[in-house]
Parts: sequence; structure tokens; C-alpha cells
Amino acid sequence: MFNAFNRQQQMPAGPNLGQYAQTVESILASIGINATAARMNIEAGYGWTFRRGSATIEVYVSQQEGVGYFQVLSPILHVPMGGLLPFYRRLLELNLQLTAAALGVYLDVVYVFSERPLDGMDSKEANSIINLVCSYADDLDDRLANEFSARQYGRM
Repeated sequence: MFNAFNRQQQMPAGPNLGQYAQTVESILASIGINATAARMNIEAGYGWTFRRGSATIEVYVSQQEGVGYFQVLSPILHVPMGGLLPFYRRLLELNLQLTAAALGVYLDVVYVFSERPLDGMDSKEANSIINLVCSYADDLDDRLANEFSARQYGRM
């Protein structure tokens, strides 16, 4: 899936996307984020970006092939130049410990992400997913950067 990574959407926003977008904006407001300032201009659907601690968080409500998706992701760290086997092993070990989220690599950047179809999702679940990814990202960016001498995403 990962359409948020390349910012390309397959289909125009459906009628339910706006309702989910309002839910996300309410959740962001409840955690102290100015949703209007956090909005991203994406081709189709809705997106927001904000900081939580040391991590950048992105939230998307989009549609692909007629199915709506909710996606929360955070680019946390650049893949280190050396020690790749222990690094990737650690990512896999951490994946087993994460609940409702996962670690992945795209274009040499490590992401924490969670994704699910919009169908059946309520505001409580969306809030839980946003807060979970925020918490994991803010913790893991520092921990993995220190453990593997890797550069955190967005830092020189």
C-alpha cells in the first residue's frame, strides 16, 4: 500500500472521506495540534503533519481502488551506513513487540506506521492509533539512533 510515501492517490476522495477527516481534526485538536496548520496539500484525500516530541507524524485519510484507508506514519531514522544485519534484525525484533503498528523501510528511511481500512473505524480507534504511533515514534527514534549511531530523520 504505502501510497502516502509517494503522495500519489489512485481515486478521488469519496463522500465518506470528509467525515473521517473531521474526526481526525477533532482528535488532533484534543491532543493540542492545530489541525488547520497541520493540513497537507495532497492530490486526493486528506493529510496532516505535526511534531510529537522529536518525531514527525503524518496522518492520511485516502482512497485506493474504491476502498478508504486510515494511515498514520512517522519517518524516524535514516538507515545506518554500516552494521545492517544487526540493525535489520533489531527492527524485526521490535516489530514483534509493537501493537497495532510496524516498522518498515522506504528509500533508506525507517518508518513507524499503522494502516487500516476506514470501514468500521470509530473515533476512539483512530485516536488510539494516532497516539500509539506518536508514542512509538518518539521513543524509537532516539533509542535506535543511539543504539546504531544512525541519524534521526529531519536532523543533520
